[in-house]
Amino acid sequence: MKFDFVKEHKFHWPIEIQCRALGISRSGYYKHLKREPGKTALKQKEIVREIRKIHGTERFDDYGSPRMHQLLLKNGYSCCVNTVARLMHEENIKARLSKKFKVLTTDSNHELPIAPNLLNQQFVAERPNQIWLTDITYINTKEGVTYLCTVLDLYSRKVVGWATSRKINAELVISALLQAIILRSSLKGLILHSDRGSQYASHAFQECLSQYGVVQSMSRRGNCYDNAPQESFYKSFKVEEVYRRDYETHEEATRGVRDYIDRFYNCERLHSSLGYVSPAEYESRRLWERSETA
Repeated sequence: MKFDFVKEHKFHWPIEIQCRALGISRSGYYKHLKREPGKTALKQKEIVREIRKIHGTERFDDYGSPRMHQLLLKNGYSCCVNTVARLMHEENIKARLSKKFKVLTTDSNHELPIAPNLLNQQFVAERPNQIWLTDITYINTKEGVTYLCTVLDLYSRKVVGWATSRKINAELVISALLQAIILRSSLKGLILHSDRGSQYASHAFQECLSQYGVVQSMSRRGNCYDNAPQESFYKSFKVEEVYRRDYETHEEATRGVRDYIDRFYNCERLHSSLGYVSPAEYESRRLWERSETA
């Protein structure tokens, strides 16, 4: 209906201009607003209730209208993203703000061998286990710093391996890599990309890569954009998990990592670059599509 169209887009174009373009009167539009709520209004009240329910759930309270819209569709609500944006604006439902994420690179001031940059910021993978990205970040606890290493499959953005430690050393990155190798099967032609940190350039890590036939790639010195998808994951992890917590111990931080990665990020979090599905769902869909066309 024309009146509903005007209401839907009143934040985009002036009401007077819309009414003139649609051939309706402003007085008629305002009379329409005063009528008893019809099916559309009742439906939108249901949508608002669902938005509030989702927004009140931890880790979903930082969803803006695009992700909120996709989650509503998954929950069986038929609506457009403009409607969701308008309702969130009218109800003052805002995405949770967090402190700014700071990108840190590991120490590359060493004399160990450096691998060439095989990606050159071309972050495209046509299949699983074609390109993995890895990096290290830190988590503050009251006991001290806990270090986290993750391995991310570029194809689906799924975290396929991770490990925590009180020490930032080669053992940490090897543990994360071995977990990924155990989880995934075919590694033929696999490229593993990281920064130039001494942990990744160490002889022990080089031997591990050689043992499983993994080709190594490294970013340019101090250039976090050469590993952008991995840094993006850490930003999400810090904003949606770490900055919300006050960890007492290393073990508590590790439990937080496990819950975030294994339960939430891989299986529930909607990823914009994957068409607003989770990494696990993306892999399942593509596997089914390939089986259907085989």
